[in-house]
Amino acid sequence: MNALLMADRFSRESVTSMIIVALLCTMIPFIFLAYYKSRTKAHISSFFIGMALYVAFAFIAEGLFHMLVFQGLSLSTILDRSSHPVYYAIYGAAVAGIFEEAGKYIGLKTCMKSHPGKQNAFLFGVGHGSFEAIAYGSSLFMGNIIIAFMVNSFGIDGYFEKLGTAGSDIAAQKQAIYDLMAISPIENVAAGTERMLALIFQASLTIFIFLAIHHSKLKSLFPIAILLHIIGYLPTYLAQVGILKNMMLSLGLTGVVIVFTASYAYRMYHQVSDS
Repeated sequence: MNALLMADRFSRESVTSMIIVALLCTMIPFIFLAYYKSRTKAHISSFFIGMALYVAFAFIAEGLFHMLVFQGLSLSTILDRSSHPVYYAIYGAAVAGIFEEAGKYIGLKTCMKSHPGKQNAFLFGVGHGSFEAIAYGSSLFMGNIIIAFMVNSFGIDGYFEKLGTAGSDIAAQKQAIYDLMAISPIENVAAGTERMLALIFQASLTIFIFLAIHHSKLKSLFPIAILLHIIGYLPTYLAQVGILKNMMLSLGLTGVVIVFTASYAYRMYHQVSDS
């Protein structure tokens, strides 16, 4: 009987892991912001400009492009997530890479004119990645935490009664909750780690863009940044569509690209002049 009851509840370990990940995805960016500001002359506003540019390009511009592709050009059949998961994953990674890196390029060329220098550029990139971490880390986990508390308090049936949900959709929604229950604490931690790696990746790629803008011999770093972004995010998209079923493998593949990118960006950051 107890086993049956526990099957309809989120485990304490699962809820705890979600809370920890949600807090860290919110706190780490701002802790780093305070630390970096105390050690450099970078403007705090660079961080928030980076956040704003992420919203403008990753949410608004990219969202409008998706509408054009799926509705205006009627390519939803070719890029269907269920029928053609590989096409969908490649499309998602490619569009994200192009729009986000183009957003950084435009942001650094225009919005950051009053905040020159590589320190401000780096903080811009941290802000860019921080909004992504908060949007896809903190916000997602906070939503899951609310669901977990409600299900554990009222039961699954009581949860849907509180929401006033009825009809044929309940079976699918119940299955979604059972799938959420099945996610282990380790998988939650891995997802949070992925968000932090993505933050490092975004900041590192911003250095590529900064160098491409300010050093004529390094202009090729702009298309390289786009390509690295696509390669780095492709494992995540493949995992989302079920092609990569091992989350640790997905995290490892992404991590290799990020470590390579961050190492090169770190070296170049310290070798070039601050102009």
